Amino acid sequence: MPTWEILVSNEHDTQALVRLRSLQGLYLLCEADGSLCYGRPRTSHHGCFLLRFHRNGKWTLQCIISGRYLESDGEDVFCNSRVLSAYHMWTPRPALHVHVILYSPVNHCYARADPGVGRVWVDAPVPCLKECGFLLHFQDGCYHLETSTHSFLSHLDRLVSQPSTQTAFHMQVRPGGLVALSDGEGGMLYPQGTRLLLGLGSSPHRGEEWFILQRCPTWVSLRSKAHKFLSVIYDVELCAASEHLTQMSLFQFECDKDSPNLQLRSANGCYLAQRRHKRVMADGQPLESDTFFRMHWNCGKIFLQSPNGRFLGIVANGLLMANATVPGPNEEFGVLLANRPFIALRGRYGYVGTSSECDLMQCNMDQPDCIHLLPCRQGIYHFQAQGGSFWSITSFGTFRPWGKFALNFCIELQGSNLLTVLAPNGFYMRSDRSGTLLADREDITKECIWEF
Repeated sequence: MPTWEILVSNEHDTQALVRLRSLQGLYLLCEADGSLCYGRPRTSHHGCFLLRFHRNGKWTLQCIISGRYLESDGEDVFCNSRVLSAYHMWTPRPALHVHVILYSPVNHCYARADPGVGRVWVDAPVPCLKECGFLLHFQDGCYHLETSTHSFLSHLDRLVSQPSTQTAFHMQVRPGGLVALSDGEGGMLYPQGTRLLLGLGSSPHRGEEWFILQRCPTWVSLRSKAHKFLSVIYDVELCAASEHLTQMSLFQFECDKDSPNLQLRSANGCYLAQRRHKRVMADGQPLESDTFFRMHWNCGKIFLQSPNGRFLGIVANGLLMANATVPGPNEEFGVLLANRPFIALRGRYGYVGTSSECDLMQCNMDQPDCIHLLPCRQGIYHFQAQGGSFWSITSFGTFRPWGKFALNFCIELQGSNLLTVLAPNGFYMRSDRSGTLLADREDITKECIWEF
């Protein structure tokens, strides 16, 4: 299924002027005879379509130059007819990874599941908790929202244990990641009441029904060799003194996959930054050069190197300093995924999951299987399948999801939402064109990088 980026040049209510750009940087172009090709626009209107948003959630795309509508016969795509019909209706499907968060731009908060009372609230100012993450399942033209505890949001405004027609929502999509969910019978999903309960209603105000759909961010905790969590104290100071994990011990892991430089944003909204006298404080701004640290992985643990070349470490009083020219035990931090009780892996050919046609784990699935993470020690996890059994590995480097014994998998973060997995056989796990998940790489290649 091809993925297109929607580039908007003008938008107004129910329509927008757009271009469609592929992941390779080429544009979808409509020629005078109705044929389509990929390339670069030759004029200001070449490749422009009038995108109309219809009430049923469908889109139509009309070529600006010819006035013809984009359609498909199931195999080929073309622009022939100027008369609108059902054949010209397209169902947009967000190309985001299925693990998402929902942000309300009206209320400036994120959706948060509350399994204790079986509800979803839109009241989280920072999406650092696992309850803010949802799995977005697409099935039979509708979407199901699954929480981190594997419950589903229903039309009755409550969480239920199984997906059904009562958990199926229609999605309206707008460029820029805006989505609105409805029951298909006039009810829209939006925050209601003083506590902002997420439920169905018929009278949203000021665009309350629109959410920005975003990838679930990666929040981590950092633990010293003394098993103390690095935390923000007194607003901006950093200290590793507590064995208890709090929200001020969580940091958003922000990293470009093409750079080894890392930024860590605390729950107070500021970044870790090196300051005078080698102190590291949580008061940095997004583009400040002193907030970028070079990361070095060592079997699931991480060293952080400051802009001055020194490594971050915990000194005797528990404060974080950039002191060491050569890293040692005091500069080594254990990294724990704080808001991910499970991961869903997507590689070059699709998601990692199981198939009824094969007993081996596959890497070309349309929908993922959740891999539950059981922390073993710092950086090391046991992979547990959804049924409670453990991942096992064969002598050929393939995997099965029904092992009886827990094996050690080492996770190393390679980007904001990217990771590599060192399997129990000592090789990196990778996707293969055949569709079979393998662990047979000594070094990291593109096939070893997983979006999660």
